Amino acid sequence: MKKAVMVVVLVLVLVHVARIVQDAGVFRSVEPAVGTENCEMLVGPVGAEDITIDPVTGIAYISADDRRDVFNNPSMGAYPNGAIWRLDMKQENSQPERIELDLFGEFHPHGIALRFSEPDSNDKGRAIELYVVNHISAVDHEIVVFTILETGELKLRRRITYPELLSPNDLVVVDKDQFYVSNDHSASMMTKIAMLEDYLGLPLASVSYFDGVQGHIVIDGLRFTNGLALSKDKKQLYVAETTAGRIARYINLGSPLEWKLDERLNVDLGVDNFEWDAQGYLLNAGHPKLFAFQAHKKDPEALSPSKVIRINVDTRPMQVETVFLDQGELLSGASGAAKWQDKLLVGSVFESHFLRCSVP
Repeated sequence: MKKAVMVVVLVLVLVHVARIVQDAGVFRSVEPAVGTENCEMLVGPVGAEDITIDPVTGIAYISADDRRDVFNNPSMGAYPNGAIWRLDMKQENSQPERIELDLFGEFHPHGIALRFSEPDSNDKGRAIELYVVNHISAVDHEIVVFTILETGELKLRRRITYPELLSPNDLVVVDKDQFYVSNDHSASMMTKIAMLEDYLGLPLASVSYFDGVQGHIVIDGLRFTNGLALSKDKKQLYVAETTAGRIARYINLGSPLEWKLDERLNVDLGVDNFEWDAQGYLLNAGHPKLFAFQAHKKDPEALSPSKVIRINVDTRPMQVETVFLDQGELLSGASGAAKWQDKLLVGSVFESHFLRCSVP
């Protein structure tokens, strides 16, 4: 009997290991390259993790933080603050510019999202606020809200924290001071619990909602919740599950707190941040090989393949097309992509540059 139990346990362990290896993309092919022919490297922001573009003004906002040291040594003290950068997409040869912020204390930005004015308002639909996930420390987090002035400056309006902000990664804005945030783990990423969630594939990640006053957990049972995207009518919420290699679509049931799973799409990619393009496709950049990404986290010389996919959300099931694929030689560890006309920006978690590529 004891021997039979041990055999069952061994089989279960092997099945689990096989699932983790498959989800991590150990045997995935990353050849041939796609969309790499007309790309230029832009330097300035280190760790350009998330990128979003105001389609009215053509200004790209870039969340950047030199985070490699703190990932490799979480016990270290304070490290230099990150920053928000801007890039004028309307200018052919524009270069990124760092935005000076009137913000005190630690600033280590992660996911970012824009709030837009009404099309018939004086601001004519342009982005009027920038919401930023800020890691004050390894275990303390907040959402910082900046007003975007007509001069292009960012003025601090509000700093928000609430108990359900467990391990924030990305966010999407519903209205003023109302937003959804992905918790990539059930505890802050530097903890042992978070490590167990990754290596055991535990579905303990979640999505929280802040209603302007308090927070709520609205979706749970997820694996490494990452990028979020909200449809224009705010009735569909798209969630990237990194370690599961899939995208989930949820349908709103009439309340900001009520969502029902509609579809899950396996994409063979460690999915990261979302961004809508002008044609209504959903872009996602991520990591085809998660173990290679872990190696790149520790060693900048270790290449981690990068991929950008375009998702047609109007089909059932949703359909996916690859628009950028690189072995990691141009850019390792892609984490965000945004498109303006025929230009595609691709950022990464750790690199000292990001890409501007000409695409169809």
